[in-house]
Amino acid sequence: MELLGIFITCCMSVLSPFSGITSDEKLHGCTPSPNCVSSASWRYNFIHYTSPIKYQYSQKEAFQRLHSYLQNSENVYLEEVRPLKYIRATYFTKVLRFPDRIELFFPSHTKKEIHVRSHSWLGFWDFFANRRRIQRFRKIIQSQTSPQSDTLF
Repeated sequence: MELLGIFITCCMSVLSPFSGITSDEKLHGCTPSPNCVSSASWRYNFIHYTSPIKYQYSQKEAFQRLHSYLQNSENVYLEEVRPLKYIRATYFTKVLRFPDRIELFFPSHTKKEIHVRSHSWLGFWDFFANRRRIQRFRKIIQSQTSPQSDTLF
């Protein structure tokens, strides 16, 4: 029983910074483990850094696209939504139901970009699932058509 506790402790992202927006209007960075990507990570950290998602239309439309996509997708639980500002959701993998948290921050003072953070709650390595998820969000934002829900992750 003690070994199970040690295993769970070692595999969980217990070093994860708190979720949400900091007092200086930024997302938190990533843990040392390679199961997280964030636009708040240091730019030269090739394991954790991903660039913010850029968009060409209004902040309202960008927010609505991603919010609608998440609302209509399977295995997604919306935890917190601040209209036109912030979305926090938890994805659950289809088979084993592992939880992954995503955060989307729409700062009003920046140049049409969405800051992102996606991390796995369990495990040390995520096999690039979080990076692929952020790439999916980029495609939704850059698409000319309305987003469709899917169950890829």
